[in-house]
Amino acid sequence: MPETENDDSGVTIDDDTVLDVRVSQSVNIARAVILSIAWACTSSALIFLNNHLLREHGFSYPMILCSMGMTSSWLISFVCITTGRVNRKHAGLITRGWYARHILPIGCLGAASLGFGNYVYLYLSVSFIQMLKSAVPAVTMAVMYAAGLERLHGTTLTGVAVVTIGTFIAAYGEVKCSAIGVWMMLTSAFAEAIRMAFYQYVLGNLKFDLMEGLYVTAPASLAFLGLGIVTLELNQFVRERGWEIIAAAPHYFLVAAFMGFAVNILTLGVIKATSGLTYKVMGQAKNAAVILLAVMVFGNPVTTVQLIGYAMSLFGFFIYQRGKTQQDAEEAEKENYRLTEIDRTSAAPFDLIGMNHMYRVASSVRVMPYSYCGHLVHEVHVLQQGDRGCDEPWRRGEGATQL
Repeated sequence: MPETENDDSGVTIDDDTVLDVRVSQSVNIARAVILSIAWACTSSALIFLNNHLLREHGFSYPMILCSMGMTSSWLISFVCITTGRVNRKHAGLITRGWYARHILPIGCLGAASLGFGNYVYLYLSVSFIQMLKSAVPAVTMAVMYAAGLERLHGTTLTGVAVVTIGTFIAAYGEVKCSAIGVWMMLTSAFAEAIRMAFYQYVLGNLKFDLMEGLYVTAPASLAFLGLGIVTLELNQFVRERGWEIIAAAPHYFLVAAFMGFAVNILTLGVIKATSGLTYKVMGQAKNAAVILLAVMVFGNPVTTVQLIGYAMSLFGFFIYQRGKTQQDAEEAEKENYRLTEIDRTSAAPFDLIGMNHMYRVASSVRVMPYSYCGHLVHEVHVLQQGDRGCDEPWRRGEGATQL
């Protein structure tokens, strides 16, 4: 017979329950680790494959190349949905208005991030591109602060300043630094930062399954990529008979398309299985590994000045993350104090007077947490219970008042 014990609230907990919780936690951790390793390996391999196709293979059409991965992502998710392999849990939620507000921005930003991110390989080396990616925390903080979703914190600002200085030093040490390439990289980083905020909101709050998330978001990204292709690449592709390059080595492009799908699905999986912080830390570790491979295996030149700048950027990144941890802890403490005060002040009943009637109202507080852009936010609702015979909704206590 399993042993039982009572916790502080008087609830009985047996050994089987504890074991089930521990097993569930272990499974979740193992799943997160497997997804993270698979994402890091697949995305790194895709970086080198895209660089090979764009620069060495002569397929200088970055948006067409990344659209192959997005097309395969949508086709595979479409087959899984239509055949019943994956259930659409949020089919009733997706209206035209909701799609326009939530998914179209993700599609536009995803297309910009992918398109400009691929164009960079025509101007900069793989190693230097990964160094520039160390500036993503600075870009992310700027975007969040501009949107009113981020508060400035001393340690965080210090980390961002160190990252920025390190990135400038790395750029200064680049042998073949292209201003156009750096501009495209920064544009891609800004688009990615905003896209990740939307992803965190849509996936974290609404609990989309991985395949359903791709099924919903891929068409929007593909549509905006198509617009970019028609505007920037189609005439050149037709004039230079770019399809002949695809026909000469179709296996390269099939692998690139499938790996594009794999990176998309694994990215969504990592975000859901871990957190935005873990994803960013792993991204920096992956970038460092890609730089090492680019230098040792593919012979990308890296100067001492670049290494110093990149090391400074990594140091600034960890200062930034430490500041974020401190800031989140401080904000959580303030929020807990605020909620405690609300609970204390609302414990006593109060009177509402109006229309020559007096209603005795019992007030209660309900805290409703939800995730917005990776941050835990609380809605405090004051629920009022009044005279059921009154016609006015506010007198009956219907609805809730957000504080």
